[in-house]
This record gives sequence, structure tokens and C-alpha cells, in this order.
Amino acid sequence: MAEETVLLEKKGYKGYIILNKPDKLNALDLDMYSTILKYLIELDEDDNIRVVIIKGNGRCFSAGWDVSKTEHSDMAHARYVNETICSDMRWKIWNLRKPVIAQVHKYALGGAAELVLPCDYVYITDDCQFGEPEIQFGDQPCFFMIPWLVNLRKAKEILLTGEKISGKEAAECGLATRSFPAEELEEAVEKLANKLICIAPPALVNQKRGINHTYEIMGMRTAMSTWLDMMLWPRVQETEEVKMFNKVVDEQGVKAAMKWKEEYFAKKQAEM
Repeated sequence: MAEETVLLEKKGYKGYIILNKPDKLNALDLDMYSTILKYLIELDEDDNIRVVIIKGNGRCFSAGWDVSKTEHSDMAHARYVNETICSDMRWKIWNLRKPVIAQVHKYALGGAAELVLPCDYVYITDDCQFGEPEIQFGDQPCFFMIPWLVNLRKAKEILLTGEKISGKEAAECGLATRSFPAEELEEAVEKLANKLICIAPPALVNQKRGINHTYEIMGMRTAMSTWLDMMLWPRVQETEEVKMFNKVVDEQGVKAAMKWKEEYFAKKQAEM
């Protein structure tokens, strides 16, 4: 029997959703996103649970989306998947009637960063690498929340290059709540969870809704929903180098594709 790639644990008032594909650095796929959504609904309906913690087993929280499972040509299917399974799960975190804490270590990239963004608290290790590198593959982030969490200059620095930032920097610019040395992370998360457990749930859910509605009234949710169509446009206008990059991903894997890209542009630069 195959091991479950997402685990659900309940301990007292706490519910834990645990990414459990450590041999592949918890690389995410649609089945995992669907399972996370299922567990979020269960925890939301469980009156004994007062706080939810999302974390990853093994060396990292998650290295991101499993690019080898991405379909590059079917635009209608990509639109459907992002609007339903992926966005439904992320917005469920946003709307959950309990506070959600992301416990993030080592890596949170691409689809993993987008799992973290709607959480109420993001506690992250100082040395974690956080970011949305999709643009480096000729693609775009699906859940466009970063511009709502940081200032304009920082949003462009992160999103136009796809560069990764440290957990410490993520906390400084507003993408994370706080950063910690790796050995202190779990204790800090548990301490926060214990604090939240002691607050009356009706007051907590009302306060969370009030904060979230403030951003929604400013247009955040509408802007992010509209982005889904814009996000797919580069795939329609796919350049030759992006087509080749995706071909190498499909045939040889992401590492080989990244190496090919670096060599390709180094050669192009030299020829100019």
C-alpha cells in the first residue's frame, strides 16, 4: 500500500496537516492539493479543533510544484484546475473559521509558497528559501497574493526575476510573520498555537473575517480571480526557448532544464 502523501493528525485542540513526500522534497501535485482541501474542510467542521498547523515532513516544507506533472498545452484544463482545485484549497485556508499557521522550513517555492500565502501566520526558518520562480520557466504564479502583502518595489523585485529570498527577509518584508533559527521553529509554532487556543473561537473567527474582508473590499479577491486568465497568456504566446525548456523538463527533468537554460542564454549573450 502506497504511503499517504498528506497526513492529518489531531492532538487536543490542534489539527495538523503534514506534507509527507520527503523523498521528493514534498513536491506538490493535484492529488495532494485535493487531499489538503479535504482535510481543511474536516478540521473546519470539527468543533474540538481551534487551530490548524500546516507543515512538512523531512528536509523541507516543500520544494514547490512537481513540474514534471504539469500539462503545458491544455489551456482549458489548466484554467479549470487553477480555478477549482488549487484556488478552492487556498481560499479555504483564507476563509477557515480557525487560525491557520504555516510552519515552514528550508524551502517554500512556487506552489508551496502559494500554499503558505493565505495562512494567517507564517512562521519560517531564517535560512528558508522562499519565492515564486515560475517566471524563470516562462510561466506565472497562479495565486497572485504577493502584491497585496508587500510594497510595490518588493513585489516587482520578487516576481519579475523569480529570485528566492531568505526566510529572514520574508519576515522583514511581510511575506512571513516571523523567522527563527531552525532549531527554534517548532517550539515557536506550538507556543503560538497554545496562545490562540485560549481565545474564544467566536471572537477569533469574527476578528479574522474582519481583517480579511478589509482586503477583499479593497479589491484583492477580484484582482486575484481576474489574474487567472492573464496568468495563462504567456503559455499561449510560448516562445521557442520556453517550448524547448518544457521539452527538456518532460524528457530529462527540472535540473537538466535549468542547466540547459543557463547554457542557452550564455551562448546567446556571447553571440550578440
